[in-house]
Amino acid sequence: MAVINVSAGSEAVLHLSATSADEANVAANALVVPYMQDITVNNSTGVFRWKTLDSTAENAATTPATNQLSLNCVVDADAFFGTGTALDDDAKENGLFGVSKDKTRVYFNVYFDGTDSTSKFLAGSGFVSGLAPTVNMDAPVWVTPVTIEVDGDFTEHSVP
Repeated sequence: MAVINVSAGSEAVLHLSATSADEANVAANALVVPYMQDITVNNSTGVFRWKTLDSTAENAATTPATNQLSLNCVVDADAFFGTGTALDDDAKENGLFGVSKDKTRVYFNVYFDGTDSTSKFLAGSGFVSGLAPTVNMDAPVWVTPVTIEVDGDFTEHSVP
């Protein structure tokens, strides 16, 4: 089994589209989130637990998963505020701030090993939240967390 190594700096990639899942596959059409510092894919299955008087151990049953993407990135003006170009996908046109403020559903692809034909990616849709840009003297560029609250499941794909 090969380890997925992102040290070259171009392997972990996030595409967003407000149009469709198909558009999230096309880098020229999608918002490619630049300058990511880290990204976390969270698939957290819930558990309901109960105890009964006739047992010394708890019982458990799984509940539906809470799915989420979270990342930190250096703020890029076009990615954060959008291009303002009406012909662009709404995610590109309005940027992260715009799709968050407008509560626009985004379709995403998270590529684990670049976007070439040997890579796998997770796809889904959800809503951008958790923007909180900060800047200070020790970190003199704007940095923001980004959370995508996933609506439904992640699906696994291979780059065609």
